[in-house]
Amino acid sequence: MGRKIKEIVRDRFLTEEEAAKYRKIRELVADELPELRGRAKARLKELREVTEIFRELQKARKAQGLSLGDVQRLTGIDRSALSKLERGERMNFTVDTLTRYAAAVGKHVLFQLADATEA
Repeated sequence: MGRKIKEIVRDRFLTEEEAAKYRKIRELVADELPELRGRAKARLKELREVTEIFRELQKARKAQGLSLGDVQRLTGIDRSALSKLERGERMNFTVDTLTRYAAAVGKHVLFQLADATEA
């Protein structure tokens, strides 16, 4: 099934002031679009990296024969939250959550600082 496009019908022409206002808005959007795309691309890269970290933690957990329940007992972190982190369904977590999970599977978390232009 195709995507439906909402049609906007005006019962009058725009005044010159209204048309100028909309032109200005379109110009502002066009000017900001490259920066917005760049920020979105950087954010997606960050999310992929976080997802990969939790996949690595999941591999370490499984390699040690630990269940999510085991990690829950070791960390105090809810089993459902752990599962969502591993599946990349939860991106809102604390550094404490990450370090507790890592410690439970015998890993350490290292942080690295880079220039924003390197993203």
